[in-house]
Amino acid sequence: MKKKSTILTLLMLIIFSCNLEENTSETTSQETNLKSISDFDGYGISHNLAMDHIATMPNFNTASLQDIFYFGDTYSDAYFDNSTCNCTDWQTHETELTMLEGMYDDLNNASNVLVNMNYIKPEDAPLTDMLFTIFDNAISIENSTYKSVAEFTAEIEAFENFIIANYPVIYDQTAGTGNYAANMLGACSIAKNSYSYWINATLDSSHPWNYRLLHMNSNNNRQGNKIGMLQKNLFEDFGRAVGRIFVDAAGLIAGGNCGRIFDKNGRDITCAIRHAAKVSAGKKS
Repeated sequence: MKKKSTILTLLMLIIFSCNLEENTSETTSQETNLKSISDFDGYGISHNLAMDHIATMPNFNTASLQDIFYFGDTYSDAYFDNSTCNCTDWQTHETELTMLEGMYDDLNNASNVLVNMNYIKPEDAPLTDMLFTIFDNAISIENSTYKSVAEFTAEIEAFENFIIANYPVIYDQTAGTGNYAANMLGACSIAKNSYSYWINATLDSSHPWNYRLLHMNSNNNRQGNKIGMLQKNLFEDFGRAVGRIFVDAAGLIAGGNCGRIFDKNGRDITCAIRHAAKVSAGKKS
């Protein structure tokens, strides 16, 4: 996987951030309750709890991906309310998952895909690229290295602090809605919690997802649902884990039927977090 140019991304951010002051006045008439990244911690935690819940479904290890996808609708908590879920169906999920997996395979072009699909605005691409660069640098299968949970978390938290320091974050905690910067913080919360979850699931044979992660035959299609030979290359396993983590975070940014990030009243982040969890649950490997 190619390494993205962090320096180029930072230079692009400097250029685009010059336009932020023009938009800052718009935030004065809106609720901006954000004090720290802790305001968003619940989203990532809820995402992981949803994964734990999904693993309790009957015959989980051999269940079809479609059944797992829909079983995700049975989980709810304060950050993850399915009562008003505007969730995608299985066919739409497959289409979006193919897009997200393609983005992970070509991270240099991933933000352009989101722009072209009208998920984000062109001026949002540099900040999105910064997040994707962290994923790109998380693992090197060629060098048999990967970032520890602590290292990855530290990079994400530094990125979160960068967002808070340089972008107007409009976030209504009661309604669970927010602007682009708020949604990016939600994606960061998913990223760091998901990284810990899926890396541990890969390493810990007692983890409820371990069997599916390591025994899923990569040659099966998403409807095949057969359990194949054990994947023996640990770093390939890590690579698949990071791919799943990317889909988790990018799935929130895309948001399915949850509205666009740049909608007038902001995007429903609670809806997007549900969408991200369902995308993750319905991913093959």
